[in-house]
Amino acid sequence: MNFDFDRMDRIEKDFAGLFITLSMTQKKIRELLAEYSDGKVLKGDELVGWLGEIYTKIALDGFMVDDSFEHDVETSSGLTVSVKTRRGINSGWTRSSAIPKIEGEGVPSHLMFVHLNHEYVVNSMWLYPWHELLSAERFRKHNVRGNFRSYYMSVNPTKDAKYKVYAAAL
Repeated sequence: MNFDFDRMDRIEKDFAGLFITLSMTQKKIRELLAEYSDGKVLKGDELVGWLGEIYTKIALDGFMVDDSFEHDVETSSGLTVSVKTRRGINSGWTRSSAIPKIEGEGVPSHLMFVHLNHEYVVNSMWLYPWHELLSAERFRKHNVRGNFRSYYMSVNPTKDAKYKVYAAAL
């Protein structure tokens, strides 16, 4: 097997300035967003997820909870909301990320699906009662190589109009 580390090095050097700028920008965004995170530690480089949780918290006048819960946001009225966020319009934007648990103790009361445009601006938000997703069998098993990994759900922008709570002005 042949490795082309020289070419890899050239690409790294070509993009070095952009990656430094990107890294510094993401660090600054994380620092500024932390002011809205209610003390929840913003881990990794999950800007899309952070924005979805923060926008949901603000929209519902709630507060963020730590990762020991099955949900991300709570409200004073008792809603517990799991937030799933996608960015862009490529195929697959309607499918949520992994949902580890759909039944039993501690499951959320609602699922908020946040769709961001390419510039990280909210395009649409849907708020689903968890029990309705469950009874309508909207949660699907995600199997990897024949083994159960998690669940997911998919937004249907046409059929889910009754759950849409926000749409950006055109």
